[in-house]
Amino acid sequence: MSFPADGRIDCPIKVFFTLDTSETIALHESPPGSLVKTVMEFTKVFAQRLFDEEYRSRVHMSWSIGGLNYSETQHVFSPFTTKENFIRNVNRIVYEGKGTHTDCALQRMTQQLTSHYPGAKPVLFSVVITDGYVTAEPCGGMREMADKAREKGIQIFSVAASRSVDESGMKDIAGPLHEVYRDDYKVVDIVGGRLEINTESIDRIIQIMFVKKGSSNKYQQGRRGDPGTRGKPGPDGLKGERVNSGSKGNPGDPGTRGDSGPPGPKGDNGRQGFSYSGPRGATGDKGDPGLKGPRGGRGDCGAKGEAGNNGPPGDYGEPGPVGDPGLNDCDVMTYIRETCGCCDCEKHCGALDIVFVIDSSESVGLTNFTLEKNFVINTINRLGSMASDPTSPSGTRVGVVQFSHNGTFEAIRLDDPNINSMSAFKAAVKQLQWIAGGTFTPSALKFAYDNLIRDGKRAEAKVSVVVITDGRFDPRDDDNLLQYLCDNDVVVNAIGVGDMFDKTQDNEILDSIACNKKERVIEMSRYVDLVSEVFTNTMENVLCPEPVMVCPDLPCKSQPDISACVQRPVDLVFLLDGSERLGLENFRLVREFVQKVADKLALAGSGTDPMRARLALVAFGREVENKVAFPLTHDRAVIADGISRLPYFDSSSSVGPAITYAIDNILSRGRGRKTRPNAEVSFVFITDGVTDSENLDEAVSAMRREQVVSTVIATRSDVNQEVLLKLAMDDKDAIFRGKDLSDLARSSLFDRFIQWVC
Repeated sequence: MSFPADGRIDCPIKVFFTLDTSETIALHESPPGSLVKTVMEFTKVFAQRLFDEEYRSRVHMSWSIGGLNYSETQHVFSPFTTKENFIRNVNRIVYEGKGTHTDCALQRMTQQLTSHYPGAKPVLFSVVITDGYVTAEPCGGMREMADKAREKGIQIFSVAASRSVDESGMKDIAGPLHEVYRDDYKVVDIVGGRLEINTESIDRIIQIMFVKKGSSNKYQQGRRGDPGTRGKPGPDGLKGERVNSGSKGNPGDPGTRGDSGPPGPKGDNGRQGFSYSGPRGATGDKGDPGLKGPRGGRGDCGAKGEAGNNGPPGDYGEPGPVGDPGLNDCDVMTYIRETCGCCDCEKHCGALDIVFVIDSSESVGLTNFTLEKNFVINTINRLGSMASDPTSPSGTRVGVVQFSHNGTFEAIRLDDPNINSMSAFKAAVKQLQWIAGGTFTPSALKFAYDNLIRDGKRAEAKVSVVVITDGRFDPRDDDNLLQYLCDNDVVVNAIGVGDMFDKTQDNEILDSIACNKKERVIEMSRYVDLVSEVFTNTMENVLCPEPVMVCPDLPCKSQPDISACVQRPVDLVFLLDGSERLGLENFRLVREFVQKVADKLALAGSGTDPMRARLALVAFGREVENKVAFPLTHDRAVIADGISRLPYFDSSSSVGPAITYAIDNILSRGRGRKTRPNAEVSFVFITDGVTDSENLDEAVSAMRREQVVSTVIATRSDVNQEVLLKLAMDDKDAIFRGKDLSDLARSSLFDRFIQWVC
């Protein structure tokens, strides 16, 4: 290694700040977006404390600083530059407020840090400030991108933007040494009820940087020569004379006290404090099951059969009694109604034009967005007859607007000619995909009126709008549009739901949306309450307060049959308990059941088909015995071959590790997503619940994090109901039981299962 003539060695250090400016960050503090400014101040303070310095008068340590902010896209607000220039560039950050694609931000950060650099190889650091939540992972997954950055020599510090974080996500960013690179680093602290920059986290990170940069750059200071031979001892020196010390002087007298100085000026008033939400509480217990829903109407009448051959003439009968006129037309129609059921009476609500405006922003979350869609479908199910033609002057027409940030609004129009039945409407609603961006509620209300109501409403129809949101919206939107629907002969109902951070709705904004009519504002704390029986009854009465029951004279028209799982993507993973309690014969019956499911379902046309079903099958025994018969696939030949080759373990059972195994090997969301975007992931457990329950609670929590829907098929009469309920995530309706395994293929149970999973 060569050295400069003056012996000075350069040690360049590159630090790159990766700042999350998505909507989840913005909604942690009020007003929305304020936490982004706090993150910017933290970044400035951090950069201010990075000083160039000399180490042992030979090693010159110098800092080069850059950064990007991100949401769904990434913006390099500062290339690598000096501390002073970087601090000025931080002011260029603009709160974006959309979804969170952290994996793409880490990928872009790695490109910035590892680009060409002249001179000595620098030490590479990145400070990632986020909350750990992600809405999608289009770039390969957050953990994988962080691992790739570390492979290129980048050391990543994971800093919490607030106290409400997904800690597992924060640790994925920091990597295996999270006790060093995570270590509870945070942007802010609460001091005396006020929000203050956490400089202690900054100092600890910089201290670790000094240690790490020393270990990453080893500087030789020249080769030390070999030791010489030891010389002979020299002669003893002369002994010195002792000198007496002088005597100690007397202490001096104290001086007189000086005059007091003038009082200092009064200090400025401190910055106004604001509240800071506490950590998220534990999930509450699941409520009691709702009331049983009303019995559905009978199915459609079957097609009339072919006429049979004429029979031979019968014998003459005896004359009947006088006076019985026989059945009239009314009796015949009554008989048809009672036996066929296809002519049941219907509820008519008059001419209704109903528009649902539903929040599809990042803070809602995919699960809650699905609940919003289910609420829309459940409500319309209760309102009876839909208009068979959008131009019809009677019947109910329904439109839906889903909104996020500006320019992303999507609509099912009131006058869509394809929406002429409940089945068509349900299919259209289920196809709506979560946008996961910012919240432009006022603009969404304007969009709903301008594009669906103003030119699309019918002259005689009552127009109702149902808005579902938490009330908070992006500060860049125009709050003057909150009452855009008022004074236009529109009845507006506002449903306020607490967001994913358990923050309550903003009542003042909700009142404005509902045209200052507080009786039309409904508050609830959880999105799951939207689909409760009680609330569905409430909305039925709100939207159709005076229904009229109409009984048709002729049989109803039949609706088209829709193949199972055609209208939406479903990734179905079977987890089969292959332990000795099952028995070889029952194991054969279960394999036949899975094959029958594969034959019944409409499978995807390809691995990327955004509709229809894909299947996977995992068999499990004891902890180390987990076997993938086939991964998620649409190929019927692969499914049949995997089922035929699946071995029977004949061992003990351990379901917790099997769940983790399935998540890691079938879903693999963290290291290369194998499930389709927006597909419902469904785990189907075939077990009696008699299993080793170690790590079961952690495994079920992992299913919840992955947003897995679970179903349980109990395979024996003697079962462990407690374990079955845990696997079904406390949903009793998700547990299917028959007398024995031969019941699995029984028509009623099998058909009910197919309808359930689709």
